[in-house]
Amino acid sequence: MDYGHIIGRGWRITWNNKWLWVLGFLASLTSMRSSSNFSGRDNTMFESLSPEQMMAVSGAMLGLVCLALIVYIIFTLLSLAARGGLITAVAKLNRNEETSLGEAFNAGVAKIWSLVGMSLLLYLPIIIFVFVMAVVIGFMFAGAFGSAMAAGGSGDLGPGVVESMVAGLGVAFLCLVLLACVFGIVGLLLRFINAFAFRGIMLYDLGVVESISHGWQVFKTNLGESLLLGILFFFISIGYGILMSILLLPFIFIVFAPLWGNIISGDFSPLAMSYAFAGALCLGIAGAILMSILSTWQSASFTLAYQYFTKKAA
Repeated sequence: MDYGHIIGRGWRITWNNKWLWVLGFLASLTSMRSSSNFSGRDNTMFESLSPEQMMAVSGAMLGLVCLALIVYIIFTLLSLAARGGLITAVAKLNRNEETSLGEAFNAGVAKIWSLVGMSLLLYLPIIIFVFVMAVVIGFMFAGAFGSAMAAGGSGDLGPGVVESMVAGLGVAFLCLVLLACVFGIVGLLLRFINAFAFRGIMLYDLGVVESISHGWQVFKTNLGESLLLGILFFFISIGYGILMSILLLPFIFIVFAPLWGNIISGDFSPLAMSYAFAGALCLGIAGAILMSILSTWQSASFTLAYQYFTKKAA
């Protein structure tokens, strides 16, 4: 396979049809992550609440969790439809056929339940296995700490108890390390199978089970070329990330300089915080747009590679 031609052709399709970036952005929705930190001081707020207030807070939190789950499901469906539409659009553009954003997205929507079924069937056994292993490891940790607490309560925290606790924690930690290594390899394998199964559904109208078998056959038959293409895009992603950081660094400094000045001086200005928040939102949107270009380019290149693999097999 001519990797330079595949990657170059994928870039030309991406750059000459910038409306594909919208699909690339939507396809990346479920890859966005957010995190929250809760300090120990927050517990005092809950300790001061009455039982009725605690019930109300718990209900509100449960409602927010349900809302977050609904939003995540919607984003997942949008992401799957956009990925499918992006694959269909690139395949048509590579044949010099006319297509549009609406037509491409509708093609993804038309196959949405096949894409959902394939994704669930491919990843659900792994999710169940991870859940079971997490429960087992959790019991191991709980047993080790339970022994230590019991021995501490009786005043007899002897060498035997300490050794038993350390051994239990060591085994649990070793299980976590081995599990991480195994699932790193399995996850990489499933990503390739998923990528080719996705394209089998969109371009050859395959069924759920048939697409997974097809994805495995394509990956197995073209193992070296698929891995090399993935490695090339891994380094492209690193270089692209560095370039994006360099481009955004001056804007990051402009946005957060007033807030940093207030923090250093000890004077927290609401105006500076509002300015930083608005700037961070704009930077986030700009970063998402730039990342959507990379996502579109990578998807286009893998679609072209998939077409090469299937044509070669035929």
